[in-house]
Amino acid sequence: MKSLKRYDYLIYTFIFVVISVIWSQLSNFTWDDDAITRLMNVQDARHNSLQWLSAWNRPLFVVLFYLPIQAFGKTGAMLLMVALTAISGILLYKGLRHKGVPHASVAVVFLLFQTFLFGIARDAMTEPLASFLICLGLYCFYTEKFQWFALIGGLLPLARSEGILLMPFWLYPLLQRRLYHYIPLMAAGMLAWALGWYAYSGRPLALMQELLSSGNSKNRYAHVSLTHHSGKYVYVLGPVAFFFFLWGYLGSLRKMLSDYFVLLQFTVGFLVYVIFAVYMDLGQSGGALRNLITLSPLAAVICLYGFNYWMALWPLPAADTKTAKRKSTQPVTPVKRDELWVYVVFIILLAWISFTNELVYRQNYDPNKKDYTILWFLIVCCLLAILPVFSFARKRVYVVAGMLLVWQLTFTLWYENPQSHGNEERKGINDMTAFIHNSSLKDRKIFCGHPWYFWATGRHPNDTITTGEVSVRSKPGMQPGQLVIWEGHYTGEHYTNTPLPVFLNDTTFAPVYVSQNKDKEAVAVLFVKLYPQTQYNDRFFTNLVKEFPQNDRIPYFKGIYERDRKKAAAVSIQDFNAALALNPGGADIYLARGISYLLMKDKANGCRDLNQAALMGSQQALPLLQSYCK
Repeated sequence: MKSLKRYDYLIYTFIFVVISVIWSQLSNFTWDDDAITRLMNVQDARHNSLQWLSAWNRPLFVVLFYLPIQAFGKTGAMLLMVALTAISGILLYKGLRHKGVPHASVAVVFLLFQTFLFGIARDAMTEPLASFLICLGLYCFYTEKFQWFALIGGLLPLARSEGILLMPFWLYPLLQRRLYHYIPLMAAGMLAWALGWYAYSGRPLALMQELLSSGNSKNRYAHVSLTHHSGKYVYVLGPVAFFFFLWGYLGSLRKMLSDYFVLLQFTVGFLVYVIFAVYMDLGQSGGALRNLITLSPLAAVICLYGFNYWMALWPLPAADTKTAKRKSTQPVTPVKRDELWVYVVFIILLAWISFTNELVYRQNYDPNKKDYTILWFLIVCCLLAILPVFSFARKRVYVVAGMLLVWQLTFTLWYENPQSHGNEERKGINDMTAFIHNSSLKDRKIFCGHPWYFWATGRHPNDTITTGEVSVRSKPGMQPGQLVIWEGHYTGEHYTNTPLPVFLNDTTFAPVYVSQNKDKEAVAVLFVKLYPQTQYNDRFFTNLVKEFPQNDRIPYFKGIYERDRKKAAAVSIQDFNAALALNPGGADIYLARGISYLLMKDKANGCRDLNQAALMGSQQALPLLQSYCK
């Protein structure tokens, strides 16, 4: 058992690695689309030297991940990211153990299974990379390897640009110890980056302009309230880690200045993200909680402080004389157990007041929807925390501690399950991609602006032979037979500003397929650029109907083509009949057939279909009924 306990930090790390790899194989959903774009940018770095210098890409990320991504694609990025995060936990443990902090291995759990860090640590994102650097810096700080400490501090801005604002905390230990000759090492990373920009652009201040350029555009995510980050930080950490974090932070406030590298740096770093999200447009932070992942190592240490305060409440009873002697030399715990009850009540009230609304997109509360998950997890955590009050549990306080850590793991694995980031938009693009690439359409040139399409297909947006941008600018260059995937996100006002009517109202394009969300709203619409020769278009739709005989969308859109593009309403009714045979509950099919009947002056059948569509929930049918069926 002693041998097992000695290597418990490696057991925690091994569990993290195994689960992370399994999770990566169970789903292709990334935390954010940024992970896809960054991976594609690193792939493009072999042809485009600017990708090495871009502040958005983060130069250190490109340097470290270039070879794994070039050789193994997204699998290479996943494996290296998991490895770096796992090493972060080991470094954090080694540093804390060297410092003599009790129960240092517990910090590995509080780091690796912080909910957001665990969820993002398989993607091509830079927050875990910055977290790794801080862990490495903590290790060098505690072991007094200040030459490496200075160099690592200088690399932090190359992983996350806002790391520049944390550099004073890395500079102070060097000044305090009069290690002035190491200070130039802190400037090495930024100097190399600045020289790279100068060589590329010929402008001495090109790096400064690059860092500030993200603030030139409007923050499309809007600014958030001052309490946005603090009010939702429980989701970033997970309920058990949050329980100990708050205890550790409040209990250590009096040591803020003496423990400046952890407590003060965390506080200032946290406030930096708050200020960015509330008042500024730099980085378009928009209150993105994932930015706080950068501070994960500091938060994990504070969690450990809280855990040690809790452990100090339950000195183990002496089992023999030797243990009794050891116990007699222990200092009296400075924390009264009565304070535990007060803290537990405080945490439960805080959870009830602040954490009972549903969190949407891992970011904002929906005041109209309730979600008591965090509340119940915190209540269970509180019950476990007070369990050692009873004598039978006090003798097994390490078992109770283990239960708390398992409870943290349970929440993280449930909340960050493999499908947790599969929102309707991504599922819609996946559906559209599967439709295209499981058919003869895959050989055509496809215009699409959504990163998820390229992630799912393995194509690259710079491959202009097989792909193209969806925009008003690119539209005139689209050739007959080529396909367009319109979707509301990356063709919206913040990107190419190409609304759906640009293609829907253009008679040279015809809709082919649609991916819808649960409310039957279009997530993505596939269009084909029509041929001037009608027979080619007829052959296109006829072949699709044969290729997908069980898909009601194909005859439906063939009917739309016949009615709206060929003006053959009678033929369209046959297609709508075929679609209804496959999907008798299709309100949009009844609506479409009703319009065709009205175009043929068949008011009785047209109004019957429109009425049926209205009964099935079609909002478009109501005005038509009022206009044509009175």
